[in-house]
Amino acid sequence: VKMACKLLVSLGLLTLMVAATATFGDDFDASSEGTCSDDVSGEGGGCGCGAVKRDGSIPKEDGQAVEIEETGGEDAGTAQMVQLPGGTFTMGSDDGFFPEDGEGPTRQVTLSPFAIGKHEVSNRRFQDFVTATGYKTEAEQFGNSFVVEQFLSEATSSGITSAVQAAPWWLPVNGSYWKHPEGPDSSIDDRWDHPAVHISWNDAVAFCKWSQPNGRLPTEAEWEFAARGGLENRLFPWGNKLKPKDEFRMNTWQSAMEGDIPVDSNVFKHSFLPTRDGHAFYSAKNTAEDGWVLTAPIDSYQPNKYGLYNTVGNVWEWTNDWHTRTPSPADATNPTGPKTGDNKVKKGGSFMCHVFTCYRYRSSARMPLTPDSSASNVGFRCAATLDTINNKEEA
Repeated sequence: VKMACKLLVSLGLLTLMVAATATFGDDFDASSEGTCSDDVSGEGGGCGCGAVKRDGSIPKEDGQAVEIEETGGEDAGTAQMVQLPGGTFTMGSDDGFFPEDGEGPTRQVTLSPFAIGKHEVSNRRFQDFVTATGYKTEAEQFGNSFVVEQFLSEATSSGITSAVQAAPWWLPVNGSYWKHPEGPDSSIDDRWDHPAVHISWNDAVAFCKWSQPNGRLPTEAEWEFAARGGLENRLFPWGNKLKPKDEFRMNTWQSAMEGDIPVDSNVFKHSFLPTRDGHAFYSAKNTAEDGWVLTAPIDSYQPNKYGLYNTVGNVWEWTNDWHTRTPSPADATNPTGPKTGDNKVKKGGSFMCHVFTCYRYRSSARMPLTPDSSASNVGFRCAATLDTINNKEEA
């Protein structure tokens, strides 16, 4: 890894930096700059997803006055919940890609039957929720959310004077929320069937509660069981090969810089660029060879064997569990994670993921994020206990 990092610097390939010095708002976390090292721990470098979180020091602009009731707001045809029989599977990974994430050790987990959404929750569905309840997301209440710099208009970008220090390609953008994902002058007019983003854990819980009787987010174990689609010890929902028959199976990042970066046989093991190089990587064009620059429609690519779409790539998905870096190695039945914590677990990776920066578009991958945080690559899907799902037909 050190040799590869030195080679990158010596070749002068990763030199694109922002002219202005990035500063850091008091209401956002930051980590120290990443460095070339065999240790991939820490929140600097990578895709920066671990650094885009709120620290709770700034209050929301106004409180959430809406009380969400368990009304069963969506019919079966809209919610499209897939009923799974449960069973025993191998959860986690012993590959050691990101020790700080707590993917391992592998353990045997047994789950009762449950239901989970076939798709990530779309903008159209989230609009229906907002119309029915008057709900206001936390991104709206805080007044901003995180967006990658290159996707902002010149007008929006010119008014921003701060960035996430550990990942300066991520900017806190005023007026950015699910309906304006790249700032106030952007829209979702052509993205109603794309996943809703800038959704905090608290927002996702509220939607799922409204959608189905006793609706909820999936536990991490339920999410991973569903994402694997019945395959044991495989990297992806379809197997171990990233592009079977040279076919894209998910929405991730393809950088115009890829041909300039040396690759060795251990590329999966480091998957980490120092902050200065990460900034260059995410300032270069996403060539969109998989068909999408940002999010993809919720029914893109092939579903897994359980009929679920986009469980890896596209957007990170919230789970109900609190995050720990040291999961219990013991076999478990219907685990729900730690009783308390500071961060919730998000799963699946996003369109921002790339093997050089964030090799987390795998079924076992996980990352921590505070429950009030949001970003342009974070969404969700709902789950429900089988005897409580809403079976009413579409009107």
